[in-house]
Amino acid sequence: MSIYQTELLAGPLALPGLRHEPVYAPTGLDSIYASAPRIPFDDDSRLVFLSDCHRGDGSRADAFAPNEPLYLAALERYRRRGYTYVEVGDGDDLWLNRRLADVRAAHPRVFELLHDFGLDGKLHLIRGNHETGGHQYTDKDGLATHDGLVLTHTISHQHVFVVHGHQLDLPNATFGTVTRFWVRNVWAHIARSRAGGAFRPSGNNELPSGAVGAALRWIQAQRRHVAQGLAEWAQAQRITTICAHTHRPACAAYGQAPYFNTGSCVAPGYITGIELERGVISLVKWTLSTLGGSGTLRAERQLLAAPRALCLFP
Repeated sequence: MSIYQTELLAGPLALPGLRHEPVYAPTGLDSIYASAPRIPFDDDSRLVFLSDCHRGDGSRADAFAPNEPLYLAALERYRRRGYTYVEVGDGDDLWLNRRLADVRAAHPRVFELLHDFGLDGKLHLIRGNHETGGHQYTDKDGLATHDGLVLTHTISHQHVFVVHGHQLDLPNATFGTVTRFWVRNVWAHIARSRAGGAFRPSGNNELPSGAVGAALRWIQAQRRHVAQGLAEWAQAQRITTICAHTHRPACAAYGQAPYFNTGSCVAPGYITGIELERGVISLVKWTLSTLGGSGTLRAERQLLAAPRALCLFP
């Protein structure tokens, strides 16, 4: 089990009932929404939203490394089909790894592909909490980054707000400096040691016993709490919102709070994301499978929820 691991997909598609009071004061999201770049789109647009890759330095602590071939296969397919790639934060783990150069050296093909999207004018990078503090990366390897984006439909003028979402996570926002210090100076050493195996994905989603299990249960509860707050903000503001951070994929049903979550790229053996194509929003999952008896690996995509017509949300 990893502190980055996504929870079982059986639960996160359905949001709990909304409370009457927000979890935290939403001023951080309000400010980002007001100042975010406006990006036009229409019903012919194709966009894919992935997040929480947590790319590292290739060491034992690199949560992204096991899924890198799958991520590359999926992203290359999206590029061939003309999609715009929106990375919704925490693409690189710059809390666990102090230097972006070390991350780039460990994953050169990923950065080449990001630059390819950039040259096509089809790349948007959003900063997550693991890319803030200490160094403020207003650009990443020469590629511009932002705190959020607002996609604006050229005909209907509908807005879609895209933000990482850690702004409503108390340990990663208000106390982000303390949390970053702990990650860099305590967790980094554990993750790179043999003891770190207790925290790595096992694929069965069973939590260990003792203090480790208690810590992981607290993390999962905190993620559910943050997801609740993000959904409440989207509902109160009547703004369709695509977030990340919690590693809990979510796809709002009609009549629910207009909250969508990409999930992550570090779950054991799969990645999740959101697609927006021809006015339809879909939550998807990618896995690697063996092609016939040849042993050749192929990336396969499946829907995790029925596609939603974007125009039926605020």
